Amino acid sequence: MKTPAIVLTGVLAAFLAGDAWGGQPEGFAAIGRTAAPYPYLVQASAVTAGPPGKARLPLVVLPMLPSAVISPDWPQPEAGPVTLSAADCAGQYGPLTFLVWSAAGGELSVSVSDLKSSPGAMIRRENFDIRVLRYVRVTQDNKAPAVPLLLESLEKTALPASGLAQIWVTYFIPPEASAAIYKGTATVAVGETRVALPVELKVYPFKLVEPDVNLYIYYTAPDDPGRLDLVRKQWVDQRCHGMNCSQLSAPVTPDGDLIESSLAGLLDVYKDAGFARPFLFVDLYNRITAEWLSAPDKSIGMWGAWFRYYPFSEKLDSRYVEAVRTLRDQAARRSLKIILTVADEPGSHPWTTAAAQHYNDLVKTELPDVLRELTVGGGWAMKREEDQLWKDRINIWTTNRWLADKLELVRKDDPNAVIQIYNMAGGGSGAGGTQAARLFYGFFNWKARAAGAAQWCYYHPSTPRENYTWPAADPAQGNVPTLRWEAVREGAKDRRYVATLEKLLETRTPTGDLRDQAAEQGAALLREISDRIGLASFEAYDPVSGGRIPFHAPGTYERWRAQIADCIERLQKGNQEIR
Repeated sequence: MKTPAIVLTGVLAAFLAGDAWGGQPEGFAAIGRTAAPYPYLVQASAVTAGPPGKARLPLVVLPMLPSAVISPDWPQPEAGPVTLSAADCAGQYGPLTFLVWSAAGGELSVSVSDLKSSPGAMIRRENFDIRVLRYVRVTQDNKAPAVPLLLESLEKTALPASGLAQIWVTYFIPPEASAAIYKGTATVAVGETRVALPVELKVYPFKLVEPDVNLYIYYTAPDDPGRLDLVRKQWVDQRCHGMNCSQLSAPVTPDGDLIESSLAGLLDVYKDAGFARPFLFVDLYNRITAEWLSAPDKSIGMWGAWFRYYPFSEKLDSRYVEAVRTLRDQAARRSLKIILTVADEPGSHPWTTAAAQHYNDLVKTELPDVLRELTVGGGWAMKREEDQLWKDRINIWTTNRWLADKLELVRKDDPNAVIQIYNMAGGGSGAGGTQAARLFYGFFNWKARAAGAAQWCYYHPSTPRENYTWPAADPAQGNVPTLRWEAVREGAKDRRYVATLEKLLETRTPTGDLRDQAAEQGAALLREISDRIGLASFEAYDPVSGGRIPFHAPGTYERWRAQIADCIERLQKGNQEIR
């Protein structure tokens, strides 16, 4: 009989919860199992490695941090089993990830049991989605390294001798779960060798607050009205990954007429997807005021594939205003509010600047209640004065560079200007780590006091390195997640933990007891975290973090969140000793 041994080291990020209340969580039902074939996603060969450290064991399981740069390089292991433990709030999804190494190899399987609390409550095993990391060959600079990317469903898979696999378990804590510590077992098996790992999950006695921030990812819904079920899954997936609103490219005919029947269906699905905020960002320019050119028109100074706008005319203006009015009214009937975008990065694409000015001025005059948004930052980098180009024309400035002096000019001209950030997190399918994606949607967003954060893109076939998800092999299924998409969810959740603590600090009444001490420590903690975050941005994407913003060592964001949760608990209880 084989007696398996196990080695576990490292800090473990959030884990485990599920639901004694039955049914598959909607976030799991919304995602695909395996990715569809695509030239960019060339299957990498199996990853093999020598025994980790000095271990001489048949099976080694090694926890990892979700925010770490993933590689098959082993840290020095420590002997002895440990309990897999984490803490989170009811209603939340989160990750557990670990490496499995087997000397002999064999069929790999992973399962998680029901978790039970001492009062007898249960979180069922259906609330765990188990996936394996798929390495792919990404061709870049005439090289094709194996890049850890896709998270595909794991039931049973073959692991070669000295084979290495990374397992990713996503948990869901049902909203009805009571505050308690739930215990169960995770079982890892390779061939005949099995390891049972004790699991503990603490469910916090508080709910997370929704921040007054737009958290979304750029997204192009399929034009085909017959694919509304896929659109529904994709929007549900976005919500379950922490997004509280989304984007829509308005459906138009090849000649640029708004397709109202398709629009109505999309708006119904969007409403039903259940985003926390009522806003919907709407792109309205392709085919209605502009055309996409793959071959640049150099006669207008166009230097690459981009949009070229049609000549202005009263007829075109009238059609545009009517389209915006229809969008506004149809959204309002569903208690939604559109945020209109008339151009993409017009400051850094000078041949589109006049059109962006024209259509923003037109909408401001004819439909002044419609909010107008533009992406900025690239123009400033090109020494163009975007603060003057869009002055008095837009409500929302979404910048891809944190340029404090430029943003101060914007606020000086318009104290009500709304500042958002975008595309600082790096390509979702590119090489590099996950820290930037988590930081961007979480603590960086908070430090900047940005009113929104967005990243390109959920999925688009023309930009494979930027995709945060991939289509499933089964077209009836939703998209398959990547490592960075999971990091986005953790960042959005970081933002909610901060918002929860801030709300408690803002609304508290001095009591003269331990809660005052907890409030002082909570405020001090937020100041300390803020001081650790720089708002400077890289001009190019950093190859280690994968993003355009500075990042922190793996484990930093997990530690900050745990400290914030501790402050929230003590502020709510007020009767336990301050540590």
